[in-house]
Amino acid sequence: MDTDIATPKGIRFLAVPFGLLFVAGGLLALLTVTGAIPGEMPRTWYAQVFSITASVTFALAGIGFVFFGFGMKKTAVTIGALALLFFVIAFNWIAFGPGERNFTRTITFNGTVSRATAVSEFEGRAVFGGFALLLDLMVVGGLVKGIRSKT
Repeated sequence: MDTDIATPKGIRFLAVPFGLLFVAGGLLALLTVTGAIPGEMPRTWYAQVFSITASVTFALAGIGFVFFGFGMKKTAVTIGALALLFFVIAFNWIAFGPGERNFTRTITFNGTVSRATAVSEFEGRAVFGGFALLLDLMVVGGLVKGIRSKT
């Protein structure tokens, strides 16, 4: 089935409203976390750091989509890289940041949750730490490749 949405112009056209939705969600979360608008704020400063990092990730990703939609690909790539960096920072914060963490393992079968159990803080941090280190290596690899391609 051939549709206009699958064309580069269709994708660029959809990137703008989709990006604006992400920007709005990220800014709404950021304003709530910082107390600028009423809402439930994280109870500890380290939960606030994570919440701010996640909010900025969404806002930057949305801004990148908007720039892509307007055909500004280099700017979109730069902002997308910043969004990725904040995403990686969030994983690192969960794995290695201070404060207590509560993790849950959920088992699903045929789309229904059959069991949810608590997981130790060590196990949760180990899983997030493993993924954080892989993401760190990907970011460093991307930076090295980017620097080498410019020289």
